[in-house]
Amino acid sequence: MAINYLSNIDLNKNELQNAKVHVLATAPSSPQEGQIYYNSTDNKLYFYDGTSFVDASGDIKSVVTSTSTTLSITDSGGPNPSIATITAAVTNGSTALATGDQIYDFVTDSATTIAALAAITENVTIGDASDVTVTTSGDLEVTGDLTVNGTTTTVNSTTITVDDPVFTLGGDTAPASDDNKDRGIEFRYHNGSSALLGFFGFDDSTGNFTFLTSATNTSEVFSGTKGNLDINNISLSGSITTIDGAAPTDGQILIGNTANGDMQLATITAGEGIDITNAAGTITIDAEDATDSNKGVVELATTAEALAGTDTSKVVTPAGLAARSFNTSIGDGSSTSITVTHNLNSRDVIIQLYDNSSYDTVFADVVRTTVDTATISFAAAPASGDIRVLVTKID
Repeated sequence: MAINYLSNIDLNKNELQNAKVHVLATAPSSPQEGQIYYNSTDNKLYFYDGTSFVDASGDIKSVVTSTSTTLSITDSGGPNPSIATITAAVTNGSTALATGDQIYDFVTDSATTIAALAAITENVTIGDASDVTVTTSGDLEVTGDLTVNGTTTTVNSTTITVDDPVFTLGGDTAPASDDNKDRGIEFRYHNGSSALLGFFGFDDSTGNFTFLTSATNTSEVFSGTKGNLDINNISLSGSITTIDGAAPTDGQILIGNTANGDMQLATITAGEGIDITNAAGTITIDAEDATDSNKGVVELATTAEALAGTDTSKVVTPAGLAARSFNTSIGDGSSTSITVTHNLNSRDVIIQLYDNSSYDTVFADVVRTTVDTATISFAAAPASGDIRVLVTKID
């Protein structure tokens, strides 16, 4: 759906950036002089000259090349030059292009090339001994795939870099049944007194992601002390189901407890005010009159007070909000300038228009003529009742 403008747009010589021309498979009907569109059938840009659509892509006027032995150009002055490729056998110093067959024959028939390739090719064979050690004073590089089939693989490296952004744990094929083992990363650390194990990963028994310190690994099933997380923000797509080992009940909220320095569940109880109680004690909230700096009980504004918009101690009801707005339908098929009387007693109003048939938002020239009226002008007169006018007071 496109935004419908009913008057010209003046960009005051500013740039129109990142714009896209209207894409159509065929020319638009009832065009105006100067109208443009992009034809998606022949992939060309067209403009309307007042009589017909003209291809704006133009012609190639000339083609110049400095490699005359490689390309042959006919009718280089245009408008439709043709280019032919000149090929020749591969020779030393030749400037002509070679075909695939010529290149293949040159390579396969050249004894020099074959000898050079043979000189740089070496084979390395490792015997069938039970243990094989490869020792090199430099780096060892494997350019193909490396598959290790064994029970234990140990890598003693200070730094390991892996291009793959995802590690797959638990086998190279989908498991056929639950092996009741956890999945994750086990790590070693020292707490200043003794060497310990840590673990973070998937707990198979609970179905939760967990982080453990002082962990014990029993056949890839981990137990230990749950660790603390030091993070910034948390974004939950689900719910908080347990706090301090207990599930929340109806009417509970989280508030601070200075006794242990954390957030605890608190229960809201109705009374003269509102009592909120947790292990730290009870807080009573009483209703007070509201001010511009204090939340509390408020008085409703009348329709006249809502329209005036000056009272600072009362709140506006839906009826009061309705009094601060106005709407009407305009258009008679002949008038291009129409006066709308809204009686909102202010020029600080937002005025928006939409088409009563398509319900698209439309735009026209709008002037706030007085505090109670606005003048709306169109390039062409709208049909009877065709335009809906919405006016909202801001102050």
